[in-house]
Amino acid sequence: MVNEKRAVRKSVSIAREVSPYLIFFALVLFGSFMGLGVLRLYSFRLECKLNSINSQIESFQAQQVELKQRLSSLLSPGRIYGYSKKDLGMVYASNVKVLRIDEPLLAELPETGNRKDMAASRENEGWFYFFLEKALAGE
Repeated sequence: MVNEKRAVRKSVSIAREVSPYLIFFALVLFGSFMGLGVLRLYSFRLECKLNSINSQIESFQAQQVELKQRLSSLLSPGRIYGYSKKDLGMVYASNVKVLRIDEPLLAELPETGNRKDMAASRENEGWFYFFLEKALAGE
């Protein structure tokens, strides 16, 4: 009997020593599974968002293709010709004249003497004029 009591006491003391570790292990295991569950739910949520964004992208691409087709049909020469002839009443002109100008239309550059006069007039106006003048390509 005494040996049985000692054995029972020994098993109870061993159980008391081991039970905190078992409880801690069970809590860690439970926390790990809860964390994995939360991560799985979060990844599912992100996957749903990604799928919705991909479907929006596909929708916008289809809309862009449709708009490009409509734009190309609106700008086609045949459609413009038909619209101008049918709705606007335009016809081909019989007496078209072309005017050509042989001389250059560009302004002439000022002579070098004029540049010296401009530089002298700038010096008379003061240093603040430097910030107000336009830049010349020759400078």
